[in-house]
Amino acid sequence: MVTHQSLNKIRLFYAAYFAAMGLILPFFPLYLDDIGFDAAMIGLMTGLIALAKVIAPPWIGHVLDGRSAAATHRFIVIASALAALTAFLFGLSDHVVLFAIIVLLFGVFWATVLPLTDGLSITVSESDGADYGRLRVWGSIGFVITSLAGGLWLVGDYIQAFPIVLGALMLILVFASMGFPMFKPAAVETLESTSFSKAFYTLLAIAFIMQVSHGAYYGFFSLYLAEAGYSGGQIGIYWVIGVVAEIILMWRWSKALQAAAPALVFIICLLLAALRWAGIALTTDPILLFLLQLLHAATFAAFHVTAIAWVRRLSPDSRHGAAQGMFSAAGFGLGSTIGIMGCGLIANELGYIAAYYTCAIIALLGIPFTLFFRKLL
Repeated sequence: MVTHQSLNKIRLFYAAYFAAMGLILPFFPLYLDDIGFDAAMIGLMTGLIALAKVIAPPWIGHVLDGRSAAATHRFIVIASALAALTAFLFGLSDHVVLFAIIVLLFGVFWATVLPLTDGLSITVSESDGADYGRLRVWGSIGFVITSLAGGLWLVGDYIQAFPIVLGALMLILVFASMGFPMFKPAAVETLESTSFSKAFYTLLAIAFIMQVSHGAYYGFFSLYLAEAGYSGGQIGIYWVIGVVAEIILMWRWSKALQAAAPALVFIICLLLAALRWAGIALTTDPILLFLLQLLHAATFAAFHVTAIAWVRRLSPDSRHGAAQGMFSAAGFGLGSTIGIMGCGLIANELGYIAAYYTCAIIALLGIPFTLFFRKLL
């Protein structure tokens, strides 16, 4: 049953989850450096979390599909609690192998709960209980707050508090998920009706391409701006501009995007992504960078809101968990990993500008897939 209190718990979950992301992305490497890991080991440890995003969500979603809503709810609570436990354990082991196991387990528990919660939020949204965008936007707010607060607080000796802060955020996930709304399970379907369609797999391919095209941005935007002479504070402001644009779009136009023709939305988003990456390659002018960062509202927010709604619509009722997990793995897992690693190789050989031009071309490669997707609907 959807109540105002249960919707607030979803909002709190998103805020804490993406606050953790705002903590991990900038500060986990700093914490690893502080406890004595070299660059190669830092790459390995952060890569383990990325690996978990590829493997864990679709597998857990497949296991939970066909189970009761209560079983999925229990899993989110338990996985959040185990994520908290493993986060606290970061600070208790300096043995490389044991630490790697702990990091991988944390990544598994942390990665699996988001697609399941997204599936629940879309169900709530399509039952007119709330707007998905206005639920998910609290994650963006949490990300901004933690990124800014962490930059002010988690410096010097205070970086040792990283496991405590991360574990505390995971405990908030436990508290929030305990109050999620519950829905009756879907009716049992025949074997034939549980297969994913060509349109669904094409949607995954589009999501994969879009996330690959973000490789230079997510991996090297800060370094690119620093090389151009921007200070750390200025770089942080540009990151925040993108997230604020994302917040405004999700708050104002989420419902309209979910009702719009998806192929049209995807084509516009891919074209704007190509424009954004080519623009960043062409200039580091502060005003133009400001305008280009506003396009994050399209390249991430509009694309994500539309895609995640259609992941649900194109998947059988009894396989929503696997569908959301596959979407997460294809885009945020595999797509982001390949994009960042590939752009790292390109930047190392040819420079950051070449990496951004490559990303612009990759974004355009998604358009033929989108046209094919349109024909399949």
